[in-house]
Amino acid sequence: MAIAKPSKPNPTRRFRIDPSIQRTVLLLLLMLVVGSVCGVVGYAFARQSLKGITQPATNPFLKESSDLDRRPRQGADFLNEKDLIAKVRSQTSGANTAKEKKKTAPKSNLEKSKSQSQDKKDKSEPKSLPIKVQSQGMNLEVQSVSREDDTLILNVAFQNTSDRTVQFVYTFLDITDDQGQALFSEIRGLPTEFKPKGENFFGTIKILDVPPETVEKISLSLNDYPDQTVKLDIQNIPVLDE
Repeated sequence: MAIAKPSKPNPTRRFRIDPSIQRTVLLLLLMLVVGSVCGVVGYAFARQSLKGITQPATNPFLKESSDLDRRPRQGADFLNEKDLIAKVRSQTSGANTAKEKKKTAPKSNLEKSKSQSQDKKDKSEPKSLPIKVQSQGMNLEVQSVSREDDTLILNVAFQNTSDRTVQFVYTFLDITDDQGQALFSEIRGLPTEFKPKGENFFGTIKILDVPPETVEKISLSLNDYPDQTVKLDIQNIPVLDE
């Protein structure tokens, strides 16, 4: 009886990897390559977009250099809350004292009639341009009035001839029409601080939302800040509709 010999392993037979494992490894390698390329491209774009951006050498809101002192600063400064509260209290207290004086010392009929007739005369007779007022050495001149659609444009000039610095906050500028209604305005080209014995500064006051044939005269009033000693007041500025 012949005995079968055990078969020997074939040395030429190779170990085969499962195709699913191959696909998984290939996908992982592809994700690593794509992620690396995206990271490099994103870094390059970010670096390119930030070229030329540097930190400012000086703070534009602080007067640290002589150049900033020479040039007038545009716009309104930051306001102190205590100063605003004190201003409001002083105005309200002044209004209350004025009301009390009127109650305690009423005018006679003759004085009332004179004052009313004078007010009517002032309101009915607009002043001719240019109009100039002065207070404590501070000069304001309204040189001309023009119109662009529903906007009135006042060309004005400011000059400080006194021996002290005068400051203004243009948010406190009061402009009213001939009916006593407040009007909205924008200030262009005027500094907020005027040096002593300074030059003439020219700018514009734009009065918004004033349709034609609705306003004949306007009035403006502006006080310095925070002293409230300079009061520039012009009444009955004529409005000329083109």
